[in-house]
Amino acid sequence: MLCSARITAVLFDLDDTLIDWSGRLHNFADTARPHINNLYDCLTAAGHTLPERETLFQQYNEAVVQGWEKAKKNWSGVNFGRVLINTFIRIGLDVTRIDLDAAMQAYDWQPIPGVRPYADTHTVLQALKDSGYKIGLITNSMYPMWMRDVELQAYNMLDYFDARVTSGDTGYMKPHPAIYRRALKMMDAAPESSVFVGDRPANDIAGANNTGMISVWMNPPHIEFDLNNIKPDYTITALSELLPILEKLETEK
Repeated sequence: MLCSARITAVLFDLDDTLIDWSGRLHNFADTARPHINNLYDCLTAAGHTLPERETLFQQYNEAVVQGWEKAKKNWSGVNFGRVLINTFIRIGLDVTRIDLDAAMQAYDWQPIPGVRPYADTHTVLQALKDSGYKIGLITNSMYPMWMRDVELQAYNMLDYFDARVTSGDTGYMKPHPAIYRRALKMMDAAPESSVFVGDRPANDIAGANNTGMISVWMNPPHIEFDLNNIKPDYTITALSELLPILEKLETEK
């Protein structure tokens, strides 16, 4: 069992860090299509007059793309509710007559076909939990955490986490320090005694470094990101490689 004398918290990115997207069966747009169909049915049942389904689908995709383009200029977080509102405006709906919460529920977010936890994800999370570490999750996701929790529940991962935040809820995305600080505050953890693990150097590693955390770059074989002079404290290709790093950090206290 690991000793948690120096490091008190370990925080993770989600996509391609804890769950493996290499087997994803569809691109993002096609993944969203059945959910947009759900939304279409919800709106029409509520008495709204909509254009063709494909028009709603295309306008939604354009709203998503524009949202991310804008967000990357200042690392603000894309918000799913705002994306839906912008989509509704694009197709001429009166947004004051739409129950946004009901629309988000009707979207019915589910685990993405072909995406699943890495083979060692549960083993590593359980080892951290058994050793007394606080475990956190920070994801650059436009969806609210309750939607991503649907995936975590399906993967039997939800109960491992002491804190979970999305950029959509926070209003800032990695590498902005605000999203890291929010999670650390929720965990009552100091950055210098916390480790962050993520796959994207420009977001995960740069943000962790700038926040004063110990950074671990998750670099699995199916992903190719250039470091571009960003320097992680450690690099792993599988989550299980994190455990000896933590042991080493504890002996250096």
